[in-house]
Amino acid sequence: MVGFGGDTAFGDAPTCTSTRPVRGLSQAQAANARTVVAVAAARGGDPAAHIALMVALAESNLLVLVNPHDPAGAAYTNQGVGYDHDSLGLFQQRPGWGTAAQRMDPATSTELFLDRLLATPAWSSLPPAYVAQLVQRSAYDGIPSPANHFSATVGANYLARQGQAALLLGQIQPAGQGPDCGSGKEALAPGAEDTLGLPHDWTIPAFASRAAATTVQFALAQLGKPYQWGATGPDRYDCSGLTQAAWLRAGVSISRTTYDQMRDGVATDPAHLQPGDLVLTPGSDGSLAVPGHVGLYIGKGLVVVAPKTGDVVKVVTYGSFAGSGISALRHIA
Repeated sequence: MVGFGGDTAFGDAPTCTSTRPVRGLSQAQAANARTVVAVAAARGGDPAAHIALMVALAESNLLVLVNPHDPAGAAYTNQGVGYDHDSLGLFQQRPGWGTAAQRMDPATSTELFLDRLLATPAWSSLPPAYVAQLVQRSAYDGIPSPANHFSATVGANYLARQGQAALLLGQIQPAGQGPDCGSGKEALAPGAEDTLGLPHDWTIPAFASRAAATTVQFALAQLGKPYQWGATGPDRYDCSGLTQAAWLRAGVSISRTTYDQMRDGVATDPAHLQPGDLVLTPGSDGSLAVPGHVGLYIGKGLVVVAPKTGDVVKVVTYGSFAGSGISALRHIA
């Protein structure tokens, strides 16, 4: 069998979700719930995590389900059997959502759900159960029928799980905590690290590839250098100029701007971030669809970035950097 990801995130760093048992859930359900929260909160904050939990609870009871109507799913680890059409996984996604491998993986299937959720206009201002129905298109469309037990409520199946999802989110990711495990909006705790944000005892994670290690080492060697829009070094950098120069040092050519860097390499997710991965965000002048800012993940929940005019290259936490949402996460090499 092919296994799926566990409930850790950011390479070797823990997610900001707790690892203690979650009340009312089995160990498998709790691990899946943590993965859903870590992936969804990184891209759309707690509202997205809440909606994703509602859907996964309603569709699969937070279990990765195989389905005899889609035999391809049987190649992957499962936690039960479902029979709804040819749906697979936590979100009971049909083949139009992605491959069997994608739908059977908790992190990737959550990303597939988030792709559609974040593309839904005004999703964050709509009632959670209503927007869940817009994304998922279940039988609970508001038109009474045998398939929806004659319910006239749009998204009634998700509405029934709304309270439980909120309670689970509160257990897994307490208020004020983001994926950097409680560091909030500050870069790092004052006095614990030097003024440029890099902990004194930080080392490159042992699992980093040689190219990624070279890239990270170069980026960190630029700490303290001024930000300048359009600059690509060696004395000044803008955000994408720094990431481009860092990967070029490792012999890997990537695009110049954030708009193009969001297509470099391959997509990854918070549960599988590796040192050297690009973290693209809306920034001050972009959007989730068109990122205006980028940083370089260095492992252990940290990102090195050329921030803005008047600032210098520094290290910040992933949580503070991704606080406005994630446009893309790209694995280069």
